[in-house]
Amino acid sequence: LPDIADENVAAGQLPVDGWTKLAYELLESGEFRLAMRAFYFASLAHLAERNLIGIARFKSNRDYENELRRRGHAIASLLPLFGENLSMFEGIWYGMHGVNRELVQQFAINVDKIKAGT
Repeated sequence: LPDIADENVAAGQLPVDGWTKLAYELLESGEFRLAMRAFYFASLAHLAERNLIGIARFKSNRDYENELRRRGHAIASLLPLFGENLSMFEGIWYGMHGVNRELVQQFAINVDKIKAGT
């Protein structure tokens, strides 16, 4: 398994199910920040499988959001859900926001909605 804490890990290194399984394992072990990252990667991997984004190491999270805006505009609920999760993820991964089980669970619910809507 890739080291989810490594900044060089990319969403394309595991399939959706692999990231999701890792995310739930991290959630159960109390590694909330890492669980959120794994769920985020699961959402990117899913969107890539649906050809709504292309995963590349040089792309930023905003690049993915812009790409999703261009390719996924026909799916009305997709961009707001992704945007909400992106804001949560960036505030926790790159910022100073705290994270707990409930926040990660809400994030995971949004990932499930993203999967169901595409």
